[in-house]
Amino acid sequence: MVITRKRNKAAALALLLCMASTAVQADCLGMKVHAHRGAGNAPENSLSALRNTYFGTWDGVETDLQLLGDGNWVVHHDLLTGRVVDTGAPRTVKQLTADDWRAASMKNRGVLTPETPPFVTDVADLATAFPAKTLNAEIKDVVPSCAPIATLVTQLRGIKHGNWFLTSGVPNNLACARRADPQGYLGLLVFDARNAQAAGANRVSRYIAKNARPPKLDKPWLQRVQQQIGMPVGVHVDARSLDANPRLLDDAAGLNMPVFVYAVDGDSALAASLLRAQQRSHRLPSGVILDGNPETFCAMMK
Repeated sequence: MVITRKRNKAAALALLLCMASTAVQADCLGMKVHAHRGAGNAPENSLSALRNTYFGTWDGVETDLQLLGDGNWVVHHDLLTGRVVDTGAPRTVKQLTADDWRAASMKNRGVLTPETPPFVTDVADLATAFPAKTLNAEIKDVVPSCAPIATLVTQLRGIKHGNWFLTSGVPNNLACARRADPQGYLGLLVFDARNAQAAGANRVSRYIAKNARPPKLDKPWLQRVQQQIGMPVGVHVDARSLDANPRLLDDAAGLNMPVFVYAVDGDSALAASLLRAQQRSHRLPSGVILDGNPETFCAMMK
């Protein structure tokens, strides 16, 4: 399914209904399959990882966006550089300029490579050549105003076929994106605090994870998301959150809201959670975000 911004309200509704469908299809039981930060045989969030995804059997790629201190949008996940992007001493992305970013090098599993980290404009240029593949771009920052997000939307509109969408765990980011892109699909990422250690294992994260409760994702909450962000909108949740909210897929389908699911515990945990959901409600989500390849994951679902 190609997500295009050149559509009227009827077409947008048809898109949402199709994305929420649970009919068995040739791809993965009707689910769209996105690669988490690109294909795993290259540095994560690198142009090579994204390119390998586009040439692979995934339906799309999930990637992470942050704002440099000089206002340029780049592709990067972590709060600090160092693990994947080498900038000398670890720094926040906000401490860097475009010149700093061009001078940096990417690391693949700790090994330095000659590849430089990408800007969003680089990704837009790459994605343009693959109209059948979706760019699923997450805004990692808490962006203080709407102007930088309007700039980001303008850059992503460089993807001429329009097959891209934005997600964020910050509702205000998505509200800003809605102003800049009234018709495009937006996804709200829901953080499950029980997974706090996934962001970094330390005493604080262990305490948070031990004492956290799962998020309550009921129908009134989904309706508030619709009101705050505007349609078309969906939710992107961890498998543990899906297990804790057994009516989520039913409620979201009734509201024409797509649901994408990932798992911090890996693809096997994701498949097990989805099989439980299918047994409960005879539904599967609109899409999944995988660490591994689609064939292995989809085989787990059959």
